[in-house]
Amino acid sequence: MRNLIIQYYIDTSLYSQPTFNNLYASPAEQYSSYSFQTYCKKYSIDYTKITKPKLGFKHPTWERFDLWLDRSWWDRYDQIMYVDSDIFALSHSPNIFDLCHDIQSFKAAKYNKWRNKNPQDAKRTAEVNPLLKDFPGDIIAKKGIQPGMFILNKKCTEQMLPYIKEYVNITDNKIDDGMFLNYCLVKSGALQEDLSDKWNHKNNGEKLDYSAIYFLHAAGGKKHKKASKLWQVLAKNYPDVQVDISHLP
Repeated sequence: MRNLIIQYYIDTSLYSQPTFNNLYASPAEQYSSYSFQTYCKKYSIDYTKITKPKLGFKHPTWERFDLWLDRSWWDRYDQIMYVDSDIFALSHSPNIFDLCHDIQSFKAAKYNKWRNKNPQDAKRTAEVNPLLKDFPGDIIAKKGIQPGMFILNKKCTEQMLPYIKEYVNITDNKIDDGMFLNYCLVKSGALQEDLSDKWNHKNNGEKLDYSAIYFLHAAGGKKHKKASKLWQVLAKNYPDVQVDISHLP
């Protein structure tokens, strides 16, 4: 099968809302890009990094919806994995596409924030996302994801496309792209499959041993601090990458 891993790293100043959702560039991106280029080379997977705006909506985080909107992606690939620029493929990680025998379902790492909740608690947790207010808690608990990484295919993108097209109507800046993606998953009823949470392990370098996980996700603000333990972890895992963090507070 033809598989691709894609990342986006675009200058936020090219957008109307460069500080949207308090998301801004981190030098950790250099480690992330290197890790996935190395991973792709190891398993003969195509890799690309998008560095120029295409949709041009609000902030670079919305650019990933082009994977649904531009149908030519699916003339070239059977599966595409999107991954955030603060996620790192560890060297012992197996080929994720070897686990993807079904090329019809949307795939993401199991997110226990949702899966471990009963319907009532899931409904309360989802109150921060106004797009989910009309959906029952059991559906939210079953379908909610952490959108830092996911795997797409032609079938699931077709199922979700009518709702993805609505992104241009999102005027409420309290609704971020991740909230919108979760809404599209729930609203579309697209086929969906949970992968192991080893493929999206949220942690900021506070652990000493990452041998039991595959993709480390440095979500949050610590990657913008010089004192973060994350930098030691990254330097140890990717010694060939030289990153200047002297400008960080």
